[in-house]
Amino acid sequence: MTKMTREPVFGDVPALVLVLCGVILAISVFAMLGPASLSNGVLGASAVQIGKVQIPQPFGPLPPYMLHVFVHGGWLHLGMNILGLLAFGSPVARWLGATSEHWRGAFSFLLVFFLSAIAGALAEGVALAFSGTSDAILVGASGGLMGLIGVLVRLSYGQVSHPLPLFSRTVIMAMIPWIALNILIAFFGAPGVSAAVAWPAHLGGLFAGALMADLIAPRR
Repeated sequence: MTKMTREPVFGDVPALVLVLCGVILAISVFAMLGPASLSNGVLGASAVQIGKVQIPQPFGPLPPYMLHVFVHGGWLHLGMNILGLLAFGSPVARWLGATSEHWRGAFSFLLVFFLSAIAGALAEGVALAFSGTSDAILVGASGGLMGLIGVLVRLSYGQVSHPLPLFSRTVIMAMIPWIALNILIAFFGAPGVSAAVAWPAHLGGLFAGALMADLIAPRR
């Protein structure tokens, strides 16, 4: 007979992922519940505004391409992204050895997350331009989250320690469900979400993360 030990609920989540989720939660909740003047200031500083600027941007139009990950369009949007970061960000952080002692791993994790978010925002802008949509506001950590999923896909969800070739059968088959899901969202929307879901940003982040997997792979 073996004795089972209880693990803490977040015992296996790297500290870096917890800190990132904590910062996103704090800023998002403040933006949703804070005084209107301050909330608008946070949203203006963080949200990517495509087309006509609707909210004053104190830092200009470029910083929001990275900062939009810290604000969300509602509780469901926020909750899904936080749960996604805990579930999919944790194995990537562990693979990279992302700790305070291993700064390269932490840097690589954040690099993938933010560059994927930027790639997602750019993809959304291109898609909106082709669709003829003139004005839109983009918020949320989904693009960065999808970048981490792209890395996981290259790792066959943790079954291998080095990224598989991008066009290998395993990687392609793992990408198909995520692509299909976002195509369905494009046509039918997402249940319980009234605002338009930025599916091009999701796919842009996914492909960006998958492409970066080789560049950040730790040397074993």
